[in-house]
Amino acid sequence: MWIKICGITRTDEAARVAELLPDAIGLNFHARSPRCVDETVAREICALLPEKPLKVGVFVEQSPKEIQSIAQRTGLDLVQLHGDYTPDQAMELRDVPFIWVYRLGGEGLQPLRQSLEEFAARGVKPFACLIDARVPGMYGGSGETVDWPRLASEYDTQNFPPLILAGGLNAENVAEAVRTVNPWGIDVASGVETAGRKDPRKCQQFLEQARKSAAGQESPPL
Repeated sequence: MWIKICGITRTDEAARVAELLPDAIGLNFHARSPRCVDETVAREICALLPEKPLKVGVFVEQSPKEIQSIAQRTGLDLVQLHGDYTPDQAMELRDVPFIWVYRLGGEGLQPLRQSLEEFAARGVKPFACLIDARVPGMYGGSGETVDWPRLASEYDTQNFPPLILAGGLNAENVAEAVRTVNPWGIDVASGVETAGRKDPRKCQQFLEQARKSAAGQESPPL
């Protein structure tokens, strides 16, 4: 079970979370997010941490050229395209693996399938697909959960990239989410916070519950 703790905003916070050994941490570069970090802090965090966890930059409004430049200057390992990006824009990235984000709404996964077919036609494969809940006016961090049964029934694990489940996860519901969806990975932000800051106790509980629930689950193919 690949686990990302997203929305790290301070070096001390990053150090405490890294001690819990998540697979990745997320640094949010969306200026309108309460979890936004500037490049200086992001560079300090990336320099502070060891090779693992992976450092993932979350982007909403920046252009592919800006994303590429920020990733190089700060030391990001991956970028997460959380805005209204198109496959053409994603394919402008060079030498930076990316997570393709899809916000699941009433139309189901057909738009995602179309995007992935565009990638496949050009020989491009995202590192993973992150599925979040669609909430009008928000790009993530809403605390709303995805329709887990629908996602489980519609996500083509044989042909799609690895699935990362996000949206409203916390220590109390992550076990059920993992049992229902059987994702390759999970992503959490608000569900491990107290007063807007990452809470080490909540992070530890989340990681423990996620790993326990994943034990014995059949692993989706990479």
